[in-house]
This record gives sequence, structure tokens and C-alpha cells, in this order.
Amino acid sequence: MFNAKNRQEPTKKLFRWNPQRLTIRSVVILLIVFAALLPTIGALIVSIWITGKYNWSDFLLELGTASLILSLIIYPIYLLIQFDERKAIQWNKNKQDFRMLIDQVVDMVLLVRYDGTIIDANQQACTKLGYSKEEFAQLSILDIDLECYLHRNPALVDELKLGNNVIYDTFYMSKAGKRIPVESRAKQVNWLDEPHYIEFSTDISHRLAIAEKIDESREMLERTRNTLEQRVAEHTSELRKQMQNREMAERHAVSIQHYLENLIDSMPSAIIAINQSNRIMQWNQEAEHLSGITAKDAHGNLLSEIMPELDEFIADEKRKRSHLSSKFAFQFKLLSHGEKRSFEVMIYPIITLEEEHSGQVIRIDDITEKLKIIEALTQSEKMLSLGGLAAGMAHEINNPLGAIVQSTQNIKRRLFGDLPRNTDISQSLQLEKDKLHSYLEQQNINDFLDGILLSGERAASIITDMLNFARPIKDLKTELSVTEALDTAIRLSEKDYNQKKQYDFRKIKINKTYSPNTHKIMAHKNQLEQVFLNLLTNAAQALGQIREENFKPTIDLMVHQESNAVRIDVIDNGPGMPEATRKRVFEPFFTTKDEKTGTGLGLSVSYFIVCEQLGGKMSVESTPNKGTKFIIHLPLPEKHRNEDDKPGNQFALPI
Repeated sequence: MFNAKNRQEPTKKLFRWNPQRLTIRSVVILLIVFAALLPTIGALIVSIWITGKYNWSDFLLELGTASLILSLIIYPIYLLIQFDERKAIQWNKNKQDFRMLIDQVVDMVLLVRYDGTIIDANQQACTKLGYSKEEFAQLSILDIDLECYLHRNPALVDELKLGNNVIYDTFYMSKAGKRIPVESRAKQVNWLDEPHYIEFSTDISHRLAIAEKIDESREMLERTRNTLEQRVAEHTSELRKQMQNREMAERHAVSIQHYLENLIDSMPSAIIAINQSNRIMQWNQEAEHLSGITAKDAHGNLLSEIMPELDEFIADEKRKRSHLSSKFAFQFKLLSHGEKRSFEVMIYPIITLEEEHSGQVIRIDDITEKLKIIEALTQSEKMLSLGGLAAGMAHEINNPLGAIVQSTQNIKRRLFGDLPRNTDISQSLQLEKDKLHSYLEQQNINDFLDGILLSGERAASIITDMLNFARPIKDLKTELSVTEALDTAIRLSEKDYNQKKQYDFRKIKINKTYSPNTHKIMAHKNQLEQVFLNLLTNAAQALGQIREENFKPTIDLMVHQESNAVRIDVIDNGPGMPEATRKRVFEPFFTTKDEKTGTGLGLSVSYFIVCEQLGGKMSVESTPNKGTKFIIHLPLPEKHRNEDDKPGNQFALPI
């Protein structure tokens, strides 16, 4: 492709035929002729120099022989020279044609060393970049390629040296300072036994301009399409809004109807609406639960057919009232789900503009539990009054009891004491004290007096406990000993005996297991004693139910510290309770006794005091015929708690 005499030959002489090669060939032929004639000429000169003459016949013979030899040598050489000349002419012609072809290429063609030196460039490169071929020879590819993409990526150079094609985009800088975007395709070639690479670069300015116009057209088309889509969407949205408004109006009407129905169904009262013909128009879920009749079966039927008892009660109330008001209420009892329960009925009219929609609404409320609570509150008021009366009586009894104890103490001092007054009186009466003391001892007078004192002190202690128990609870809690409160509850329980209750606490064996390392807790003394008293009373009542002859009623009391709480176990060997009863034992008003024996509030109040007011936990374990165990956990004050085991705010269920 590209040819030169040497690497330093100017670029303008590349691709040209060298005429000096003809002179060299002539010199070579002359030297061959001279070499062929040299022996003959030498022999002629030697013969003339020695003999002074020469045999021209021999000379001609030798000359002819030399000419023959010369002709045999020169002719093949001539043929070779002619062949080489023709090849040289043909090679030069091919180079000129290839050069013309390269110059006609529309791409810029550069022959470059790997160090960046430009060896040659075609005419298109000169035209595009504005450099002459001589100027290209003075430049480096780094002067033209602004981004130097190929030389900044050694991996691409390695690809070139492996014989692979490398294609990349870059920018060329023309002589006039214009940036020309090009797409370059590089390939390695050998030039004068040295690796070079040839670079074909295409000006892509027009293509980029077209691409930019295409992008602009695409953006414009996209904007137009978006505008059309927006208009279509707006129109569609408007249509949808109109449809939605219509649907919303319909749904709103339906939702209001459903809302009213759900509102009526969610009410805890049974709601029954009847028209002027006493036919049922509304029947909520509570009415279904109360009567066991579904709304589907009740709608459209007469009230007298569905609930004849209610219809009779309403008719009776109307007959009792001479002037029937627009609304009235009454109470009645009805058998519901196998249990006789109390109900309150309120009836009020429905007044509408359309006469056919007028009627009455019947509201029925189950007030059984409400009446029980009222009854329990009444009973509590009675017990509170009795407690106050008992406290007053205990206070009044305390005064004569104090006099009895004091008088008994004085009698002991005056009979057995070494008082000066005793000595003086006995001497004045000439009474021997030793004989008197012997007489009193033989008559056990001192023991009787000690019994009076002991009974008096015991009665005083009982009265003190009753007064403390009846005293109102103070706002602030104090540190209390659990074992002392438990002992106080035991003393109170020992006085709780009644023939009707059929148990005597004094006959029950009490086993105490108190841990000596138990800390005090923060609580109200009266509340804590009330809890223990309720548990002991409940255990005594359970033990009183067993009538076996050899039965030994026992209550075990265990107190010890467990983690950050004090645990109290109250265990009896009574009849126990089934699982269904155990789960409900802490429910208010739940009792297995008859209505005259218990109210069912003792254990529920105890559970409330322990869990809510004292922040503890209370549970029960029981098995039929194996006794019952009540377990109480009362939290310790902060100063006695472990840092790694702080109490949580969990509420323990009693089951």
C-alpha cells in the first residue's frame, strides 16, 4: 500500500517509482561484461608486454570464446532484469491505483504508529481536517483525537495487537478548531516490518444531526400524543365522574340503609318495629338472640304469632293505663334460654308523613344483671351499716372490758403482790399471808384470775382487730408484714361461727409455713386482711361440707419470697371444685351456694384488691375430691427488687 525508500524519506515520495533503479541495472550489466572480457584483455596485455607482439588469431579465438560465454551469461540476466522491470512497473501501477482508491474513500484514513505518530493520511482526511500530508507527518494522533479514547484504554490496544477490530466513537479537532464527531474503526497492519494500525474514521456529524432531529420529532410526536391522551383522559374522566356521581348517589342511599340496619343490629337492646296492623317490620340481631327466631322468619308476621307473651304483656299494660301516652315502659319476667330473666320494655310511636309507614318501636333490655347489681349494692349498704354498728358496739364493749381487765390485775396485785399496803392490812387483821397464799393456791384462785386476764386480753385483741378492719382505708399505703396480716385474719376467722353456717373455724387445723426472709410489702392493712379473711372463710365453708366421721379439716398457709414478689398459698383439703366452676370462681355474683348463704362477691372482691389495687396476681388450682389451692403474688417495694427482674405491667387472668 504505502512505500518509501527508508523510514526518514519524506511523505511526498511515498507511492512513486524510483528511476535510479535503471542506472543500477546498467552498471551491473557493464560490470558483468567487463568481468567476462577481463581475462582476454589481460592475456593480450601480458603477451604484448612479454613478447612485444601478440597473436591476433588467438586473441580473436579467445575473444570469440569470451563473447560466447558472455552471451550465455548476459542473456539469462537480461531476461531476469526484464521480468523484474515488468514486475516493478506493475507494482508501481498497482500502488498508484491503490493510492487513488484510498484517496477516493469517503472515510478519513490514517496510518499511525502505536506511539501515536501519524505516518500518512488520505485525501479525505486532509480535506476534512484541513491539514496537508506534510503537516500530518508532523502531528500525533493525540493532537487530533480530543478524547484519545483508544490510547486511554490499554485493553483496546491489546485487542488491536491480537488482530481484532476496534470500533469506538470520538471527536477530531480540525486545523480550524472545529470539533468533528467521528466513528473510528482501527485494525493492526505491518508497515516496513513494524506494527502500525490503520484507522478508518467516518464523520458522523450528519448522522448525529439527523438523530437529533429524529429525537426532536419524536419528542414533538410524544408531546402531541400526550396532549391527545390527556384530552381523551379528561373527557373520559368527566364521563367517569358523571357515572361515579350517579353510582355514589345510589351507593349512598344503599349505604345509609345498611348503616341504619347495622346500627340497629349493633344495639345491645332488642329492637322490634311494628306497623299499625301489629305486623313486624324490623327485627334486629338482639331480638333474634332473645327469641331464637331469625329476622327472615319474623318479618311480615303478627307480633302475637312470633312472641305471644310479649304481646299479652303489652296488651295488659295498655288496659292498665286509662290515658295511654305516646310512649310508656314496663318490666316483666320471661323464660329465655332455659333461665327466667327480667326485661324492661319501652314502647314509643313512629310518626312519618306517609301513614302506611307509621307504627311503633318496641325496645327490650335484659336488666337481670342490673337488678342483681342493685340488689348487691343494697346488701352492701346493709353490710356497711352492720359493720358500722358492730364497730360502735365493739367500741362500747371495750370500755367495760378495760375495767374488768384492770380490776382483775388489781385483785392479783392485792392478793399475791408484795405491796406495803398488803403487808400493813394483813398485820392489822392478824392475817397470815402464807396461809392465805396456800389457800388461794389450793383453790386455784390465781389460775382463775390469769384466765380472766387472758380472756380479757383476747377479747380486747378481737375488738381491736374488728375496729381496724371496719376503719376506712387511708389513701397512702404502708409497709406491712404479710405474716402479721395473715395471723390477724386467722384471729378474726376463729370468732366466725354460726350454727346455720354449719362450720366451726376453731375445729380446723391451721398449718403455718412462714419463710423468715420475707420482706414487707406496700399495701392497705384492711384490704390485705380482708383478702385473707375471705380466703379463710371460703376454705372453712368448703371444709364444712364434708360430713365424714374421721375427716380432719386442715388449712395450710405458706408464705415465702419468690423473685420480686411475696407468694402466699392458702391450701385446704376440702371437696375441691370441677374445672367449669374453677374458671368462674372469680366472677362477680357467681356462687355455688344458695341465695341465702352467699352473694358471690367475696372472691371477686379479693381478686380485684390483689390484681387492681395491690398490683399483684391471684390464681386458683383445684381438683375434685383433692382440695383447693389459692395462690397470691404481691409485688415487693422498689428497694427490695432485683435490677434485672423488674415487674411488668401484665394483668394475670385468674384461669
